[in-house]
Amino acid sequence: MEKTNHMNWEFETITKHTQDILIVVDQNQIVQFITPSFETVLGYRIEELLGRNVFDPVFPEDRDRLIASHREVINLKEPKMDEYRVYHKNGEVKYVESRVMLIPNDPNNLVVVNIRDITLRKSMEAELANRKNRYQVLQNQLKKYSQDLSMVLKLSDLKNRLIKELETVLPEAQPLISIFHRETESFEGDFPIGLLSYLPTLAIGKIQYDNEQIHILLGERKEKAHILTINACSIKESMDLIWFETLIFYTVMVFESLHVIENLINQLESALQNNKRPQWMMRLLFNLSEKQRLELSSDLHDTVLHEQMILYRNLDAILKEYNFEGEIQDQLNGIVKGVSDSIHQIQMTCHELRPPLLRELGLLSSLENLFEYMQVSSTFKINYTTENTEALVLNEEETIGLYRIVQELLNNAGKHSRASNLYFHIENKENNIMLQYSDDGIGFDSEKLTPTYKSIGLSGMRERIKSLGGTIEFDTQPGEGLRVRLELPITR
Repeated sequence: MEKTNHMNWEFETITKHTQDILIVVDQNQIVQFITPSFETVLGYRIEELLGRNVFDPVFPEDRDRLIASHREVINLKEPKMDEYRVYHKNGEVKYVESRVMLIPNDPNNLVVVNIRDITLRKSMEAELANRKNRYQVLQNQLKKYSQDLSMVLKLSDLKNRLIKELETVLPEAQPLISIFHRETESFEGDFPIGLLSYLPTLAIGKIQYDNEQIHILLGERKEKAHILTINACSIKESMDLIWFETLIFYTVMVFESLHVIENLINQLESALQNNKRPQWMMRLLFNLSEKQRLELSSDLHDTVLHEQMILYRNLDAILKEYNFEGEIQDQLNGIVKGVSDSIHQIQMTCHELRPPLLRELGLLSSLENLFEYMQVSSTFKINYTTENTEALVLNEEETIGLYRIVQELLNNAGKHSRASNLYFHIENKENNIMLQYSDDGIGFDSEKLTPTYKSIGLSGMRERIKSLGGTIEFDTQPGEGLRVRLELPITR
């Protein structure tokens, strides 16, 4: 008798203090017993459900599924887990998880339902999903923006593209680009009133907070300062701020490039009017391009890549320290993989902008590394030979120029030629370096090789070699592949 009383006391203690809801339901779905935690979790008094249908508080769209599940437990005599929604007494929708078990050998087919509130977990899962989706949106938008910038040729196009991007990604930004004339100390058109006091402290590409607004100096041209202003409230998450800083970095870089290019084009047009195409001008353009590639590669490595690697390490540490289950674990793993892929993509972009150790290794060893990398990810076979190159010494311009031409030939082969075999041969002959290339691809109409042909790839190779004082010849016909012969005098 004492043992029975002790067991009853233990059972009563458990049912009073457990945070889970325990309900005993008969085969007609009528509640026979319920623990006090029912009122704590869902706000109802025990009397409000005792003797009534257990599915009354269940969300209508989930009710039929749960009724069918209850019948399965009785018929199959096997426990069953379910997730569904129920109404709190105050009208709030709660997410719960239940485990339904048939009481063994009970003639009335009573079942025990263990119910746990998982509303917080569901909220965290939804938040993780939203963050993952937001991160992917920002990455894709940034990639598209950077690609579109390559087509921008005018400052007005750059500003319009920037405004469109901000309005798309940050709907509350209300972006405005103001123009300040330094000579007259006046604004052109509309401008934020609060901007006046911050003009002396603005620095190109640096964010300046002004209570409810953010100001950034994009650049200056002809004594005119171009200043972007957005609402500070539009940046809600740290990832939004990182995206915004990267967006501004790209914009400032293109702004400065357009300014430089505009000045150079004016000089070039002046030279062309005199029927001249100075070699130094072409070399200057290519050198500026390489310098910008180097700076962009360095900045990407030191800022965006560094921040992505910190984010990756933090997420990885969280996964190792805490034990997540189910969808949360899968979503976190997906985010970590996405960050890892982003790091790899940025690293590859840095390598393409400025091949690692090109200056230290020299042209021949760098080409070997390039061919090995391309061979892994391409369908064509690369054949590479050299002749009399043991004592070959090239300056930096020649090394970069020849490397870029080989890159363009590989790019053409991967995108257009449908070739199965590529042949590269480099020869050092009487103070000239000879590069011969051929493939067994589809070729194209040789008329496209005329000086008026607008192919960026072919014209770029021709202009680059011309700027270094060399010559290049193309030979191709439809179905006969492409052959290129390049000769470049070596500077001593």
